[in-house]
Formats: sequence, C-alpha cells, structure tokens
Amino acid sequence: MNKSALIIAGLVLGTAGAWAADTVAGPPYWGPRAPGGGTDATLELKWDSGTLIAGGFAFYTGAGLWAGVDFNISTLAAYHYVSAGKLYYYPNWPNNIFEGNRMAVWSFVGSVPGSILSGPTYVRGTAHGWNTYANGYDLASTTAFVMAFEQYYNYPNCDPVICYSTQADYTHSWYYYTGAWHPIGGLGNGNFPIMTRAFVSDQGIGVAPASLGRVKAMYH
Repeated sequence: MNKSALIIAGLVLGTAGAWAADTVAGPPYWGPRAPGGGTDATLELKWDSGTLIAGGFAFYTGAGLWAGVDFNISTLAAYHYVSAGKLYYYPNWPNNIFEGNRMAVWSFVGSVPGSILSGPTYVRGTAHGWNTYANGYDLASTTAFVMAFEQYYNYPNCDPVICYSTQADYTHSWYYYTGAWHPIGGLGNGNFPIMTRAFVSDQGIGVAPASLGRVKAMYH
C-alpha cells in the first residue's frame, strides 16, 4: 500500500515530528468530550479513552474507505440488539461542513472483520465531537461484530471516520482499504484506538434506515 497516496491529511498535536511527512498540522484541541450514557436497558461499548489525542485522518478518495472497532458481547447474553453507532468528529475539520457518512455493522469472525451484516445506512453529523446514530440491528446468536463508518466523500468535502484517542486498547481498531481489513496500526501513525463506539440493548427499537444509498448531504 502506498500510504502517501492514500492519506491526504492528519491533524498532528502534541509531539512535533512524530508522524509521517505527508501529514499536515491542524489546530490545537485537547480535552475530553462527554461520552454520553444510556438507560438500564442499554450499554455503551468502547475501547477508546474518551480523550482526543491527535485529531484525525481524511482520505483522498472516500468511497470504500471504512474504519471501525470490534466488540464482543458473549458475556452480555441479553444485549444482542445493536441499537446505535457513535462516531467522533474532529472540530472544524476539514471544511466545517457535515457532508455525511455511511454506517454499517460488519461481522467479526476468526479475529478479523468480515462482511456487512446491517446497512450501509446514510448518516450525517450535527455537531463536532460525539454523534450518535440509531441502528436497530438484531445480532441474534452472533456475539462479535464491528461498528464501522465509511468516509465515502473525497477530501476536503468529507467527514473523516478516523479520530485517534489517547493510548488505550488499539488492537480492536481497524480500517478497510482495497477490499480488505487492516489493523489501525498499519497506517503508520502509532498505536492508538479510534473513537468509534456502539450501543447494545436488551430490546429491539425498530429503526428504519434513512438511506441505503450514497446520498450527498446538501448542508452549506
């Protein structure tokens, strides 16, 4: 993989010169955003620390470029509905306009992500920081899955799907490129988890997808 051809920009904070030469420094931003919560019937699953460390990445060509986090609910027998996905948007970058992404639940078999189980569904952010999108997929007897988002639109008219968190468990973070999933460390930017989460519920919520197509959001 030619990384310099794949990545257009990375927001680098804190440690000068720590990332590859094809990254571009972004505006400083530090501090956690409130991660949200749930009800007695809903659990929020995460591997990130909740604190943004170094902004995010956007790709030259967004279509077919996904990033996601795997989760295992084998110890949560009742919580087999994926009720929502959650994604962190870096403030004001790259163009301070929300164009939208696609969200999907992917399978996770043999310690690697597999194929799409639910979606893709068009979603669009409304605020910088955490955004939560209703999903409503019943995993049934499946106990492991990946919550993933696709950038889809091209830089700079896009919403990135990779925002790095402070050091936590990065081994559950993945990106999808040229028809295959890769560990997030393969981007060469250090071992940091991405800020994507999932909510699971013990009861279905019957959410209809907003769109299964690649719809351009007219938000200017």
